[in-house]
Amino acid sequence: MRKILYVITAALLIGSGGGARAALNYLNDQNITVALGSSMAPEPFSNRSTVDSLASIIDAPSATVSEEHNQSTHVWINGGTLELDFDLGTEYDLTMFHFWNYSGEGFDVDEIDFAFFDNSNNPVGSLLDVMLALGSNPIFADDYALSFPSNVRFVNAVLSGTNNQVDFINMGFTGELSSTVIPEPSTWTLFTLCAAVVGLSRKRNRRKG
Repeated sequence: MRKILYVITAALLIGSGGGARAALNYLNDQNITVALGSSMAPEPFSNRSTVDSLASIIDAPSATVSEEHNQSTHVWINGGTLELDFDLGTEYDLTMFHFWNYSGEGFDVDEIDFAFFDNSNNPVGSLLDVMLALGSNPIFADDYALSFPSNVRFVNAVLSGTNNQVDFINMGFTGELSSTVIPEPSTWTLFTLCAAVVGLSRKRNRRKG
């Protein structure tokens, strides 16, 4: 019995000792939602395409595909900024932001300000004045590394263009589930197994007594 306990204890220490990180997730319209921010009131915000297709700005199936939308299938702003609120559904440690920008200065996004919040809407970080490159042709995403506190559930993004236009193809995030969301399954399994063996050992000792 002691030998079994030694083996389980060793496995427990190995399993909880910072093994491989969780798998990275690409976050798009399949697992997150997006809405217009509070500054985007219907009036005087009148120059925009159909808001019904807002989710089309996060519908790229992966971070490596070429994307193309037109003005009837994504949000387009003339004469102002675009504020977006993202709900990631649970807390993530974000590692990358992907952005499909237009390839001409006339209708692109030049800058984004980010604010990040946890499950309780507490601020956990911000990135201001993120300068964006012009898109390629065909349009593929540019990847921007994110460096700020983890445990991000909500993202507020304000997009602007130096020519007072905000027009782009797509965006998405990559991240992994925060460690506060789900402990490593192997760790829980080992804890349960260890507790069961300890309980069995105590039961046998009582019988011997």
